[in-house]
Amino acid sequence: MLTVSFLVMPHITQMLPLTLGANIGTTVTGLLASLVSGSVNALQVALCHLFFNISGIIIWYPLPFMRKVPLEGARALGKWTRRSRAIPPIYIIVVFFVIPLLLLALSELFQQKKVGLTVLGTLLCVFVLYGILRFIWWWRRQEGREKFLAWLDRRSIVESTKKTLPEDMIYLKAKVDQLAEHTGLPEDEEEDLEKVVAADEEEPKVTDDEEEAVANEETVKDE
Repeated sequence: MLTVSFLVMPHITQMLPLTLGANIGTTVTGLLASLVSGSVNALQVALCHLFFNISGIIIWYPLPFMRKVPLEGARALGKWTRRSRAIPPIYIIVVFFVIPLLLLALSELFQQKKVGLTVLGTLLCVFVLYGILRFIWWWRRQEGREKFLAWLDRRSIVESTKKTLPEDMIYLKAKVDQLAEHTGLPEDEEEDLEKVVAADEEEPKVTDDEEEAVANEETVKDE
């Protein structure tokens, strides 16, 4: 919701507090339903949802330099989406599926209270932390951002070329027909020319070594 609002509204800095307030408002429905249900687990989940949004506002909104993080992220996501339509599915899969499942799997390893699983969870946490730091280093220090944008541009060019390829072929064929008509080349001569070109392509090429061997044989015969 936050990202979509940034992409649609022209004044994203003015939209930020409204969007954060709307996120708080969405928790009220779940909170009221949990109070009526009489279930402790339902109330616990609703309160987690509420305080999660509140803590997000406390972290990202009060300090001006912290507000730039979600704003710049939304702007960058909008620019990348404009370059390639594959960005939204990748963003949704990574943020809403891959990361939560990874965190859930790590928490399950530590909750089993077994030494082997605890050691495995610790090693996985180390590898995940190393992967994040390595990605940040590649993104900022090894021109990862420029390479990613170049990949998006190449992918967009390939997609546009595939879409316009049939029309381009028809256009080129029409131009070739116009050129043949303008030069006055008869159709039978065109067919003969195509046969000559095909024969030249099928004719085996003589390599330099074979030419040198033939020349040596002729020299020996002359002697």
